[in-house]
Amino acid sequence: MQNSGYRRIASISFIFVLISIVLSTVLAMYSMRRMNILLAARIHDKINNDLTEPIMAAKTMANNAFLYSFLEDEDSVGDEEACVEEMKYYLKNLKSGLKYDSVFVVSEKTHRYYTDNGLNKIVDPENDPHDIWYSLFLEKNKEYDLDVDSDEVNNNVWTVFVNARVESKGELLGACGVGVKMTNLQDLLYGYEKEYGVKVNLIDSKCLVQVDTDEINIENSYLDAIPISAKDSNEYIYNQGKKEFSVSKYIENLGWYLVIQSTNNRLNDEFSVVIILNGGLFIIMVMAFFFANHVTRRHTSLLLSSSYVDELTGLQNRRAYEENISALTKNVLPNDFVFVTADVNGLKEVNDNLGHSAGDELIRSAAECLNSTFGNFGDVYRIGGDEFSAILHISDDELEKAYSGLLEKTGNWHGKMIDEISVSVGYVPRWEAHDMSLSEMIQEADIRMYKAKKIYYSQKGRDRRVTRD
Repeated sequence: MQNSGYRRIASISFIFVLISIVLSTVLAMYSMRRMNILLAARIHDKINNDLTEPIMAAKTMANNAFLYSFLEDEDSVGDEEACVEEMKYYLKNLKSGLKYDSVFVVSEKTHRYYTDNGLNKIVDPENDPHDIWYSLFLEKNKEYDLDVDSDEVNNNVWTVFVNARVESKGELLGACGVGVKMTNLQDLLYGYEKEYGVKVNLIDSKCLVQVDTDEINIENSYLDAIPISAKDSNEYIYNQGKKEFSVSKYIENLGWYLVIQSTNNRLNDEFSVVIILNGGLFIIMVMAFFFANHVTRRHTSLLLSSSYVDELTGLQNRRAYEENISALTKNVLPNDFVFVTADVNGLKEVNDNLGHSAGDELIRSAAECLNSTFGNFGDVYRIGGDEFSAILHISDDELEKAYSGLLEKTGNWHGKMIDEISVSVGYVPRWEAHDMSLSEMIQEADIRMYKAKKIYYSQKGRDRRVTRD
């Protein structure tokens, strides 16, 4: 009877503890869900507020009387030089007052692309893929739209452009808008990612990444596994997995979706803590908790050690590149210093026609060719989607042989999904550029690379003025 009583008490205690653990876990899950949605709401409001100002600036600009008059009577202003000077003065004052990174006007009549620096180019969507944004924007017939692109006027940095439609009495006059460097937005997202152990993205309706703290993913990665809400819905879509969660929300002003995902086992660890506190007699849970803690610390250590390595190619990444460039600017460059920039030709066509797996093969193969050629003389970096740089210490003869070797490697290369590879290269040796600063050498290398790219496409029978593939 006594043993039976003990067993009954033990059973009741076990059931009570088990129920307590279950209830605590359910409560923790509910609390975690609420906390994650509140975090999403906080990030949503911050991003919305930060980008509302440039949206309002672009819309106000599109309704400016001077702009109406200029675009309606562009021919009467004078010749092209006079038009450029008048618009340059207007945009320069506007940029100074608004404090944005770029301002622009596109004339529908002449297709001139005006900036505060003058005439940037003649927009030609049919022949220049970099100008497709203009025709796509007009086709949408929207008052304004957000577009992520590299800014040709500002060293091709990733920029969020707010495009606004300019119309007068139902007649399309062109487009105008402002550009905001993505750096501040990336810093904002990185702060949340670091503090809460999450990954934050902005994606479009096709789930293509528009804003990411890792520039490799921008307009190159899709989050199609994440459920998103309908465009007219104000609800937060919460998706809970075993060890991860995601929250998505449509941002009406931007036309984009905010997506927040967990990036480690932190959620699972917190559930384990709750269970351990309520089931102190269950030693195995305590052991599981410390094991999970150990795994998390080890995972964090591996992440830190790999933070300077590009995942796709194994080369050093943009972070390593920028830190090394910053260090070099503080010292006198030796005479055997050479800066190299390279860009893969035809990546967009490969991605569009054969898929991103083939594009990844192209990037990896280009990295292998560049590293096997230049790696013995310095460091090779992947600094963007199809962009590479190298910092070398090499003699004139060695540089000539290395470049010839690179042409031979790429010329003989054949992949599994694609047949050929081509890389446009520009390099500037220190012995040719004694009077240049490092930043000037980098700009000159870019110029030479783009000349090589132009020659490549000319030989292929294509006319492109695009600065990026």
